[in-house]
Amino acid sequence: MPNENYLAPTKPVDFDSTVDAGIRECLKQGSGKSFITFAGAGSGKTYSLKKALDHLKLECEADFSRRGKQVAVITFTNNAANEITDRVERNSIFAISTIHSFCWQTIAGFNEDIRKWYQSSIPVELDELADKESRARPGAASDARKNRIARLTKKMQWLSEPRSFVYDPNGVNSKQNSLSHADVLKIFAHFLQTQPMMAEVLVNKYPFIFVDESQDTDKGVIGALFSLREAHPLRITVGLFGDTMQRIFGGGEPELGKSLPQNWDEFDKKMNHRSARRIVGLGNKIREEDDGRAQFARDGAEDGFVRYFLLEHGTSDKDDIENKIRAAMAQIADDELWLEPKADETAVLLLEHKMVSRRLGFHDLAEALSRSRRIRDRMFEGGSTELNYFSKIVLPLAEAALQGSRFETLAILRSNKSPLLEESLLEENSDDPLLPARTAATAFQDLVSDTNVTFLQVLNTIGEHNLLPIPTRLKSFVRSSEATEFFDELLDDIELEFLTPALDAAAAEEPQDFETDDIDAWAKALNTPFFRVKGYRDYISERSIYRTHQGVKGNEFERVMVIMDDEEAGGRMFAYEQYFGAKEPSANTRAKIQAGEETGLDRTRRLFYVTSTRAKNSLAHIIYTSHIAKARSSLIERGFAKDEEIFERQQILDQLG
Repeated sequence: MPNENYLAPTKPVDFDSTVDAGIRECLKQGSGKSFITFAGAGSGKTYSLKKALDHLKLECEADFSRRGKQVAVITFTNNAANEITDRVERNSIFAISTIHSFCWQTIAGFNEDIRKWYQSSIPVELDELADKESRARPGAASDARKNRIARLTKKMQWLSEPRSFVYDPNGVNSKQNSLSHADVLKIFAHFLQTQPMMAEVLVNKYPFIFVDESQDTDKGVIGALFSLREAHPLRITVGLFGDTMQRIFGGGEPELGKSLPQNWDEFDKKMNHRSARRIVGLGNKIREEDDGRAQFARDGAEDGFVRYFLLEHGTSDKDDIENKIRAAMAQIADDELWLEPKADETAVLLLEHKMVSRRLGFHDLAEALSRSRRIRDRMFEGGSTELNYFSKIVLPLAEAALQGSRFETLAILRSNKSPLLEESLLEENSDDPLLPARTAATAFQDLVSDTNVTFLQVLNTIGEHNLLPIPTRLKSFVRSSEATEFFDELLDDIELEFLTPALDAAAAEEPQDFETDDIDAWAKALNTPFFRVKGYRDYISERSIYRTHQGVKGNEFERVMVIMDDEEAGGRMFAYEQYFGAKEPSANTRAKIQAGEETGLDRTRRLFYVTSTRAKNSLAHIIYTSHIAKARSSLIERGFAKDEEIFERQQILDQLG
């Protein structure tokens, strides 16, 4: 096929300007119109949302401020909420929050209604669990169901009396009166359609409700907002911003936009302002097999580069070959920054966190902590108090000690309220108040000079010298000494107050008791090398070039390498081997296709689109596969690649000369 079939056509930069004008028409109070805006990769979704908010600020600020009304902006993540808040300069007429926070703010205080909701919904779940258990075989799934049945039965007894309910979007819901994340959404959706008073309050408070990343927003909530708008068409405008092709999280509405209620306008942003023509062209080819939406590149956009590197499953020298591929991309794209990548300009995308942990050298730490499901689920969200203690406090202290920076060492000890800097202790050593702190810091420096020192050795030294407060749940691992016993009473009173400023708020809300599997996980993890935590710190704080496929949505980079390896990932949600034709779809997948149900292939296609469209100029896809010839044929036949864009192992080496 001629080259132009692979390059997206171009349009002027203002090609989509009519979309923003159309949205403004819907924002006239009393227009009776709501809208959905489809905004593909790089099309400026947040820009259009910001333009809509700027328009409402100009038109409504004085009136809304006087009458106590607001524009609600519902986002998918805290980061997105913070970004939009900054863009509107924290103006008080905008109520910007995550979907969970918004729903909780609406239902908070409806305690008796919440109790009745649980009393009606829990028996339904108990019947379903009992039915499944009656047909189940013994095993882990059966044990989990039995535990769930026991907990729900106990909760039904607890609900026999009036109760009050709480919710912390950043915390762990562990008490009987704490609502789960999922239940907050379910209760909101139910109440909005069954509690006229709540609907009335919401309409009066928020004449405009915008939903960002609407494709990933809970479908029950989206349905409730559709119903709210249908019941009050002249009093509320709902605006949805998103892209169904970028729906990669569970819970979203798969049919969103396929059929809209009356008086809803649909807008389609067709420009991609981010990427080179070849990359936009690939995105169009991927969508051709889904919703058929296509984008234009900007006039003057470069052609760009897309390359595929096919490697056998079981490749033993992945790190080496992946580095060679970066070197090959540097030659192909004439871009030396492939060789010295910066985290804000280059991304290497992997399917699972464990794939990242191996490449950044903290696999043994992550594997040990993954023995606890609770720790595993929070670890890669930065939500483990104990892990944050090591990565955000102890590691910087070790780095300062190794650099010989007494000033930085003292600053870290002071900011984290080291017991050695307590006023009473300083007074006891009036001749040299800092002597105990220097002595302890020297012992700590000697210890961390050994690159193989373990977490447990570090923790014991901190405890023996009372260098820092230690999180409650790690104290049981610390070797006892007269000194630590002397400070225990003091630390118990002040510990959380001292640690909280340095740790995530989410982590500070964790339950204070370790469960058995938590103890087992930390007992294993504490015996791994301490400096493994540096790779973890760099990953969580986005200092490294590594990201996950799912976690990169919304980001953009000059150069992107996507690593697809079903075998190493070991997950079940995505199936690149089937998607690229190396394996036949399973019988279950074929049955779902026949029934018109979503399959792993659909999820994989959307994820392939998301990862492919993060790149601005050059994109490298590494595919580890069991059948290179089939994968190659599939890429060419479907128009994803030209033959000369595909490299196998020897061709990679030949490219490097």
